[in-house]
Amino acid sequence: MVKTKLHHYKNLKVSIVMNCFNGAKFVKQAIESVLRQTHENWELIFWDNQSTDNSAKIIKNYKDKRIRYFYAETFTSLGEARNLAIDKTRGSLIAFLDCDDLWVPEKLARQIPLFDKPEIGIVISDTVFFNESKKEKQLYKKQKPPEGYVFKDLLMRYFISLETVIIRKAALEGLTELFDTRFSAIEEYDLFIRLCHRWELGYVDLVLAKWRVHSCLLYTSDAADEEDSVDLGGRRII
Repeated sequence: MVKTKLHHYKNLKVSIVMNCFNGAKFVKQAIESVLRQTHENWELIFWDNQSTDNSAKIIKNYKDKRIRYFYAETFTSLGEARNLAIDKTRGSLIAFLDCDDLWVPEKLARQIPLFDKPEIGIVISDTVFFNESKKEKQLYKKQKPPEGYVFKDLLMRYFISLETVIIRKAALEGLTELFDTRFSAIEEYDLFIRLCHRWELGYVDLVLAKWRVHSCLLYTSDAADEEDSVDLGGRRII
């Protein structure tokens, strides 16, 4: 029975969506963290949103056939770029890793088994936010996120970090639209809250990803207390 399940998991292909615009500084680290995954049945959809730096040269140096490079015909918003990348996916599961973030090697292997439950449409994990000054903050160290049907919880407080997300592709196909291109800052929140209105959320209580905070990013949380939060380059972490 155990061998049968392991074989089943190995057969599940994960499509990893990596959007990039001038990400040459960190993209190699992101790609290397994908190549180190213990779950090897994946494809990387690398969507280049007309970068003008060396991003394309870096990605094309990799000869792994699982890496699929796409150059955008026109520059688009991030939400639209994500949608275009998703349209190229072939896997039954879809994960997201931006070109400046990182995964630990067991990330996919640890999260995939939760999709055995047919009601689960999205699985997340714990993560660490870090910056170039080596400051770090574990997102769910003090308070674990809710699981199951979390639609109402998300209305009260958004707690999902994109680099941890894996989605059942069938759940996306049931939506009228994916990332809403009208939004420039809350497109992730909008998609995941609509997804969680119909599907359960699963959580793996392990740090399986790392979210890099740098000068191009800005995020604040009204729920953060001054003494219990860490300011990582402008992103206030609870």
